[in-house]
Amino acid sequence: MNLSERNRKVANIRWEKVHNNERKCILNNEESFILKSAICGFLAGDGSVQKRKERSYYHYQVDLFADDIQMVDVYLKAINKVYNKNPSVVIRDNCYHVRLGSRVIVEDLFSISEFGLTKWRLPSFIFSLDGAEEAWLKAFFSAEAYVGKDHIKIQTINQKGMLEVSELLISLGIENKVYYYTPKNENYSMVTIIRINKKSDLKIYSEKVGFWHNKKNIALKKALDL
Repeated sequence: MNLSERNRKVANIRWEKVHNNERKCILNNEESFILKSAICGFLAGDGSVQKRKERSYYHYQVDLFADDIQMVDVYLKAINKVYNKNPSVVIRDNCYHVRLGSRVIVEDLFSISEFGLTKWRLPSFIFSLDGAEEAWLKAFFSAEAYVGKDHIKIQTINQKGMLEVSELLISLGIENKVYYYTPKNENYSMVTIIRINKKSDLKIYSEKVGFWHNKKNIALKKALDL
């Protein structure tokens, strides 16, 4: 074994000890799974979870891009509670860039769900816990939803994920309509749109789900004449 191989082996052992200690810090109880559900919802809507090959090593990174301070606060508290970590926050172009590099967290999140513009899925295996479904929806809609005068709308290019969202809303008693839009430009993907149109369903959404987003909460109250 030459010197460089020995140094690499020593470094790997040292990092494995660090990662094992970080794994021991992960909170594992019912509260943590509900918080993880919310974290997954935020990241599915306005974030990314990456394991990226860079030369001779992998880079692990979790990013959230949020336009509302309430979203940021809820996300930061959830990350700290579950993983005992504090991401960095930078404001750029009227957006909060929340970043955290951690192999342990990336691996844990990938064990729960899938992520990416066309790949994100609902972490359904933890939805058996009371409040987990609502936490995911609340986080995802905080990131993705548009609240109009008489409706809530979300749209993404992830058809499979959106159909799961539609079914989850229906299971909570929130009727919704699914539409598809195909851009004329062939380079753009088909968009799947979900709309909650009826005032009665907006009320159920407000009572059961809501937002972690100040402006959207205000807009929903106006739509409900509250």
